[in-house]
Formats: sequence, structure tokens, C-alpha cells
Amino acid sequence: MRTLFAIFVALNALLVVLLLVYFGAFAPRIALHVLADPANRALEPALVDWAEDNNAELSFTYRGSAEIARDLSEGTVGAFDAVWPSDTLWVTLGDTGKAIRHATPVHHSPVVLALRNSTANTLGWTGRDDITLQEIREAAGEGRFRLAMPSATQSATGAATYLGMWHSLSGTEGALTAEHLADESLRDDMRALLDRLSRTSGGSGPLTETLVANYEAFDALFASEAQVITANRQLTAKGIEPLQVFYLPGAQPVLESPLALLAEGDEDKEAKFLELRDFLETEEARLLLSRQGLRAGSVVEPLTGAPDDLDRSVWNPDWGIDPAHALTPMPLPEAPVIAEALALYDTELRKPALTVWVLDVSSAMSGQPIADLKDAMTGLLQPSPQDVSIVIPYNHNILDPMVIEGEDTAAAQAALRSFGTLQATGGMDMYYAVYEAFEAMSPYVEDGTIPDYQPRIVLLAAGSSDTESRISLLAYRDQTGFTKDVPIQVVAFGDADAGQLAELSNISSGRLFRAEGDMGRALRQAGGL
Repeated sequence: MRTLFAIFVALNALLVVLLLVYFGAFAPRIALHVLADPANRALEPALVDWAEDNNAELSFTYRGSAEIARDLSEGTVGAFDAVWPSDTLWVTLGDTGKAIRHATPVHHSPVVLALRNSTANTLGWTGRDDITLQEIREAAGEGRFRLAMPSATQSATGAATYLGMWHSLSGTEGALTAEHLADESLRDDMRALLDRLSRTSGGSGPLTETLVANYEAFDALFASEAQVITANRQLTAKGIEPLQVFYLPGAQPVLESPLALLAEGDEDKEAKFLELRDFLETEEARLLLSRQGLRAGSVVEPLTGAPDDLDRSVWNPDWGIDPAHALTPMPLPEAPVIAEALALYDTELRKPALTVWVLDVSSAMSGQPIADLKDAMTGLLQPSPQDVSIVIPYNHNILDPMVIEGEDTAAAQAALRSFGTLQATGGMDMYYAVYEAFEAMSPYVEDGTIPDYQPRIVLLAAGSSDTESRISLLAYRDQTGFTKDVPIQVVAFGDADAGQLAELSNISSGRLFRAEGDMGRALRQAGGL
């Protein structure tokens, strides 16, 4: 009898297991690895929660949208199942091999001008919705505010802003064309507008982070509506006056962030991706996005199906935020036109960069790190028509600066040859090295040309520095006028002392980057390249 009962229990247990397997309870989780722009990082926790409840495993790797486009065009995205850049134009540029499917905008956000509240009031701009690029250029040119914009070649917001400027200056109702780009008068107008920028960065996230960390860094910037909302929430939490938002009149740049599938031939991954896409179109997801200051879906869709549910601490009308503001997106140019416009930006139109690369060659860089640094500099020191690059290797001593101006190919090659012979040895004194970086900029101060450049110092450190020169450097910076306008972009590697580096980046309105596995990428981001 006991044997029959045991068999009965075993059969019932087997039946339960079979039913659970049938209904998917024990089915393996479907893994989706997404290559995403850092602007989407805030959404990761909610999507991971969705995956936990829906038999999926979501993981994210973050790279800038320009890098995602580069990876798409070079076919180096094989480790990922999906891409999620900040704007459709990077898919337009990068997906030359037609590798993606099911591209669907998850959210959108218009590019806006954000001004300090007090500055907007002083200018009499508060409440206006018709501020033109001409007014912005004149006010910045008169020193009424210091204007910042992300790099057009490295940032989704920067590219959208730049193309929006072209569209506005051209006066066209259609898409920008190659004929517009060839118009010398339009080029002159664009050059004059970009010349008014006092600060650029490799990404819009770093710009808003810099402003929150050091409110004296600049007074105005072009950013997405969502980025300004995030910055304002952080500023008000610190008791600092927020930024005032101004929507650009007419057809305007709008960032539409598409999630797109890469996995080819894997039906399970495709089915799970489509489940995720369907979730992102639900009202639950719309409310989730709105709490991050994002407008759900494509630009033609409403912010949310329940306007009364909007959090007014996020969509704050006192900041000029208007969730009902009608968006008229500018037509997206064709890929060759976008590529040509970005090439013009980099070679002819943007304000030239004056970059001093202060590079650690101490014993902390021995082995593979020094080899990686040499490889990285080969790509970073290619000559460009306008820029000036000065390379200062350092350990406990300061090596002779290497100067490359414009298209001086011979100087660039000589610098790379000389840098290639360096050995990683000795201790390090980064404070004296930064002093020498300022000294290397002095000739451009003395001849009056430094206002023609975007100056920056990029400091790489892989260990803890001697501090004998620290007080002297800080005193020199306090007593020297031009140094206060030079951001120190710090790249930490290995056992670098985060406290030492953070001090230098913070006092200069710079930013701290970490070289984790890709030194070239970190240096490129720090240099805004």
C-alpha cells in the first residue's frame, strides 16, 4: 500500500514538473545584451525588473552614440543583441550594412537652450518662445552669458543641435542638402555662431554634470529637455538656482532614441526583444519614462495618456518646462549630408582646440599600459587643419613638450616617433606637469590668440603623485588669469589617487574619466574628440 502511495506521489510530482516546464516556469532565461548610450542608463533598473518578471536576462554596455554608430559601420557589434543610441541619426549614419531590425523609438526629447534663471530675467527673455539664433549669438558675443554645447561629432545632442543650426540658418522647409552646406555665406554664419561657444565637451551628460558640480563653469548650454530636467532637480536639491528652458522656434532638433535588434536568426531572442518593445509601448512604461523627464515613443505620440499623472516636480512649469509644447521636428537629412556636415564641423567650422596632453610615463604605466597609451596617441595626434596639440610626458621629471600645430604632418610624426621610444619608469609629479601644461599655453596668451581656441588640459595618471608641487600649482593658478578658464580633464588609470585627481578636475570645472579596459576611448572622451 505504501509503495502504491509513493508511486502516486511521484507521478503527481512529475506531472507538476511537466506542467511547469510546459508553461515556461523552468524554461531558460533569454539573454539580451544591449549596447546603449549612457543617456539611457537611468532606465536600466526598471528594464532589469521587467526582465526578471518575464523570463529574460537583460545586460547593458554603455558607449556614446557616435561610438555605437562607428561600431555598427565597422561591423564590431557581434557581442550584442541590440543597440540603443540616443538619436536615430546615429543609426542612419552607422547601419550601412543594414544589420538592424525592428528599430523603434523608445523616447524622445527636444533640444532646448537652457539659461541660468537670473540671466534669463536680466536679458528679458523669460516667458518668450521666439528667441532666435541671431539673438543667442549676439548675447553670447557681448558676454551676456558663457555658452556651452556638446561636440557635434561625439554627442547625439551636439549633432542634433548643430544640424538644427544649419537648418535654421538655411531657411529651408525641407531637409538640409549638400547645396546648403556648400553655401559660403551659410558657412560663415555657422562659423560665427560656433565661435561664440565658450565650452565644448565630448557629451552633453558631462556638460550638465559639470554645471551641477560647479555652477560657475558657464551660464547657458544647448541640451535635451530631459537633461535639463535632471540637472535642475539636482541643482534645486543643492539649493542652487535652476536653469530656464527655451524651446527653439520653428522646426527643431528632437532626439528620438531607437531600440533596435541585432540578433540574426535567433527566433527566441527576437521574440523576447519584441516582448520588451511591446512593454515599452504600454502606459506603465510611458509613466516610467515621464518620471525621468522623457517623452515616450516617437515625436508624434503624446507624452502620456494621463496628463494629470505627470509629476510636476519633474515637468516643472517654473523652469519653462511645457509637456504640452508642440514639437515640430526638422526633417532628418540623408546620411551623406549628415556625414559631410559633421566633417565640416570638425575641419572648418568649429572653434579650434588647444589641447595639452599631460601623460603619465612613470613606472605605474609599465607593461601593457604604456603600450596601450602609445597605440592610443597614434590615433589622437593625427593632424587637423585648425587644432593645436601639445604632448607633455611626465614621471618624476617633465620631458620636453612636443607641439603639433594644424596640418604639420612632420611634427605629428616626429612626436609619435619620440613618444614611441619612451619607457615607463620612475615616480610621478603630476602637479608640476600641470604647471608645465599651463606654461606651454602661455605663448598663445602672450600673442593674444588664446581666445581663438577651446583650451583644455587632458591629464592621465596611473598612480599616486608626489605632492611637493601641489601648493605651488594652486597658487600659480590663483594668480594667473587665463588658467581659471582652462578645464583639466582627468583620466584615472590603475591605482590613480581619485582624491588627487578629483581636486584638479573640480577646481577647473573639468571632469574625471576612468580608463577601464580602453585607454584610447577614455582619452578621446576627455579630449572631446
